[in-house]
Amino acid sequence: MGPLPPPHKSMKKRMIAIMSLVLCMSMSLCVSASAASYVPDDITYQNLNGQQLAVKVFTLLPDQDPGDLIEKDFEHDGILYVYSDTVKKEQTFNEETMHKEVVTVTTATKNLEDILAALEPTLEYEDGTAKGTLALNHSTLKTEAAGYTSSNYTVTATKNYTGLARNDSGLIEKTVIKDGRTLSLSNVTWTVESTALVGDELVPATYSAVATYSGSAKATKATGYITTAEYSGKVTSSGVSSIQYTVTYLGTPIAEEDSGFIALLPVIIGTLACAGFAVLLIVYLPRKNTTVYAATGKGNEYDKCGRLLLRVKKPELHIDQLKNPPEAVLAIEVDEKVARKLFGKSIAIRYFDRTTNHTVGAVNGQYWFKVDVGAAPADTENYEEDN
Repeated sequence: MGPLPPPHKSMKKRMIAIMSLVLCMSMSLCVSASAASYVPDDITYQNLNGQQLAVKVFTLLPDQDPGDLIEKDFEHDGILYVYSDTVKKEQTFNEETMHKEVVTVTTATKNLEDILAALEPTLEYEDGTAKGTLALNHSTLKTEAAGYTSSNYTVTATKNYTGLARNDSGLIEKTVIKDGRTLSLSNVTWTVESTALVGDELVPATYSAVATYSGSAKATKATGYITTAEYSGKVTSSGVSSIQYTVTYLGTPIAEEDSGFIALLPVIIGTLACAGFAVLLIVYLPRKNTTVYAATGKGNEYDKCGRLLLRVKKPELHIDQLKNPPEAVLAIEVDEKVARKLFGKSIAIRYFDRTTNHTVGAVNGQYWFKVDVGAAPADTENYEEDN
């Protein structure tokens, strides 16, 4: 069998066109997901001094990894873009606020002089983000006992008795009251107060007595005193609130190459055979063309929730049809081809019993927009049954 005749030039172009279509479809289905979790602030395709560039701008929190922003090589409008570099620009903040700190000191007494001696007039404050000098606010001083100890002691009292006819303890009171306490008689000292002559002898005529009374009492004493005080003043906070990353890709036109076609023919046939079924599905069946992302709460980071079909004739997105409908702020990514056809038209975003509209603006690549759908109904299962 002789060699195969060279393919006709028109046939070659047709085959190359088909191969390019298959490759483009494969690329569109396999776009790198490394940056899919982050919604770009801006996407620009431009020609600068003869060099085609794709520039994507993102804003991340300081603890987020910029490495996730870099995409694999991708194609746009017949140009293949390859990652070039990333430029980092920190967004800083510097603000002044009032701050209070509470300090506790312990003293042996509750005298103000002792307390002030234990407190510094100013306090240097720094927490890693904010710093400044705080001053003692004397009006905030609060002092209380740290604890108490108890002890017993003896209380005594004396009482003088005069003009007693005899030195009989029965004439002496057995108890007295002192400062609300009852004291008992503990001792009596007698003295002859006057004498009288009886016969030839002097005998005591009257007596005086000193009676001693005693009792026990309990005393409570503070073990020390605790004082709390407030220091207040202005502190200055500074740091990095967010970081802007500008990711640049260099573009090269995708050129047709006639050489080596015969050598690539088996590869082309194999590729077409493997992708034939997928191509038929893409061409003849409606293809989901819109991706929905939910905000994670970490700056501009979003998680992919799923894809929906957005029709040109009736542009509606039923968010509640996703397997796990997200809530609050969503980022919507519409394929460029569909977005261009919808330019100036309104997209209805359906979310259970609510509808939000968005008008499509200028399209420059994949079309992004954000929408706040609010919270899902409390009983979504009954809602789905009713609808």
